[in-house]
Amino acid sequence: MRGEKRLLLFAGTTEGRLLAGWMKAEGIGGIVSAATQYGTELLKQELGDAKEIQVTCGRLDAEGIKALIRQEGITLVADATHPYAREATANIRKACGELKFPLLRCLRDRMTEDGPDNTEGSILYFDSPQEAARWLDGQEGNILVTTGSKELSAYCGLLEYQKRVFARVLPMEESIGLCRHLGIEGRHIIAMQGPFSVEMNRVQLREYQCRFLVTKDGGRAGGFLEKMEAARLEGAVLAVIRRPDEGGLDLEAVKREIKERMRDE
Repeated sequence: MRGEKRLLLFAGTTEGRLLAGWMKAEGIGGIVSAATQYGTELLKQELGDAKEIQVTCGRLDAEGIKALIRQEGITLVADATHPYAREATANIRKACGELKFPLLRCLRDRMTEDGPDNTEGSILYFDSPQEAARWLDGQEGNILVTTGSKELSAYCGLLEYQKRVFARVLPMEESIGLCRHLGIEGRHIIAMQGPFSVEMNRVQLREYQCRFLVTKDGGRAGGFLEKMEAARLEGAVLAVIRRPDEGGLDLEAVKREIKERMRDE
């Protein structure tokens, strides 16, 4: 294995799992890294009995990534973490930059802000969860927050947030525990794995009588279009947290680059 070209894939998204499955199909060996146990389980389901690919679990800082690259004889690194995983991407870039090591960034499609579905101002864009929370503080009505547990604290300054906020988070002990730590309890915690259909989003907006749906720009793979349509049909305002600006390639382009760089010379 040491003499073979090996890929280190950081996979925290649908694209990451698709790339991992593609690695198996193409016979590309290496390591696929997930930050959480939940992500690790999904990857293992995707990879099955692929003996040439090792799945690891845990968040790594730049030094940990550098050590992994050196110890495992890595040839190429691909970052398919979430578009909003700023810290993970920063650590991967720092490690590869310091080692002068080749890195590919896989990005999912981005939604536009000036499309025809936004003519009535029913979709609002914000640069951060904090900015969205400041705007929501001046509004009345319940809020379905679908941006994950890590950003929930931004909404804890809202008046009666424990009554107004309904948090849709991953079904993980860590996520549910953070909700409870912030005072969000009981039916205000919706622990489910997405992406969700238009109808499921509509059901939840109706069930919890939410006038607002807060989301990230997760693209098509992240169920953004289904959230947008559900909000439109239910008359809810869609509050979108903008993505960080960064360069990268789409999934198919990343596959082509990996094949080109990993092929025998």
